[in-house]
Amino acid sequence: MHGQIIDLYRRCYAAPPWSETPEQLNGYPAKLAASLERPGFTAQIAGDDTGRLIGVCYGWPTPADLTGSHIYDTLIKAFGLDAATELTRDAFEVAELFIDPDHQGQGIGRHLLTETTGPWPTAWLITNAQTPAAALYRKLGWQEAGDLPTDFYPPLKLSVFALARS
Repeated sequence: MHGQIIDLYRRCYAAPPWSETPEQLNGYPAKLAASLERPGFTAQIAGDDTGRLIGVCYGWPTPADLTGSHIYDTLIKAFGLDAATELTRDAFEVAELFIDPDHQGQGIGRHLLTETTGPWPTAWLITNAQTPAAALYRKLGWQEAGDLPTDFYPPLKLSVFALARS
């Protein structure tokens, strides 16, 4: 399964708007392996009629201690400690959601995201606000919490999206 996830990641992130470099794409297997070790790791997958993997969504509960992580340090830099803590407290952190380009727009992302975050009262993720996925998040009630500093991911302007269920 790991190989299928890695292959799907490459199909999704080699293309615009992400256009990841070969180095970034080659680094994904290590990122995936580290993700699998995160406390509370949760994932949902989707396959087509032939059993081929076409969608993945995964993440974990954000830890209470936001120190020592590039992502959390960036959230604190962007929003301040109090706001970053409020955003992430008792929240599910969506690390990845990617759907095979040939299967986008069919409700797969909606289903995977809803299933993955369903038990959580709050969730957050990082994406480019201009992507088709961002339009999906907005339709599902996610709100833009704000932009990240441009040095976080220089090729694209990234924003934090948050979901709070009542």
